[in-house]
Amino acid sequence: MPRRKIALRCLSPAHSVGQYTEVIMPNRIAVSLVAFLLTTASSFSMAGEGWHETYEAARDAAEQQQLPLLIHFHASYCGPCRQMSQQVFSRREVQQQLSDGLASVEVDVAQHPAIAAEFGASTIPRDVVVYRDGTTETLNVGFKSTLAYMSLLRDIAAKGAKSPGPRTVKSTRIIGLEGFCPVRLLRDREWVSGHEDLTTTYRGITYFFSTEELKKLFLKAPSDYAPQNMGCDPIVLLTEDRAVTGKIRFGAFFDDRLYLFSSEGNRVSFKKSPLKYTRIRQAIRVDDLAGQRFN
Repeated sequence: MPRRKIALRCLSPAHSVGQYTEVIMPNRIAVSLVAFLLTTASSFSMAGEGWHETYEAARDAAEQQQLPLLIHFHASYCGPCRQMSQQVFSRREVQQQLSDGLASVEVDVAQHPAIAAEFGASTIPRDVVVYRDGTTETLNVGFKSTLAYMSLLRDIAAKGAKSPGPRTVKSTRIIGLEGFCPVRLLRDREWVSGHEDLTTTYRGITYFFSTEELKKLFLKAPSDYAPQNMGCDPIVLLTEDRAVTGKIRFGAFFDDRLYLFSSEGNRVSFKKSPLKYTRIRQAIRVDDLAGQRFN
């Protein structure tokens, strides 16, 4: 009697999503393979405790509670990532440490390539931390044992408790880009804090710089480095005729110019049709931003 065969439809890496190839194999082998895949997937998704559900949720929690933001970059196809999931993140003590003085989140680089690119996660597993003052550090690349990872988490929480918070406004002046250097941001796409003794005011907004040389570079062409529309959300300017300052976490570059938005939704709308919003020619005065700051 001939052996029964079943067809498994699997995505082919050589084709786009939606196309597939058929692999014919004996029933017993197919069942074993399916069982293995289910076991692997299950073990990889065991680590749920201690992590925030999304990057946005973790980022907001870190901001609201003034905690370091820990981002663990991984992928389902990464062997060391699966090993950490099974051996490290499944342990109760690690799960508890992840939420002790930290806002932690796992980010799959295959599902969220934009976030991976933002933090330079070119190799995985990788752990990146963002402290309260905006300082970003890559603290680990590769597999780490339970004891080593626990020590890493404790060090992050301890350093986070000592790190300064975001720069605050102690006077009536408006601080641009929350004190980050505009030249480093536009030229190098890096968030580097400026110094209190290296500032200049452009169109009523005070900008901080990380070096004297960068300050001089800004003064030669301030409009090239300052956010467009004085940092106001171009979507709100066009649709509501109001000057609402955007937030640095909702920024976008277009034609080597920085635009800030008040929400992620507005940033998405801008990316769909940037020319519609970059042609705005509306006079904005610093008085329109009185009492506001870039955040």
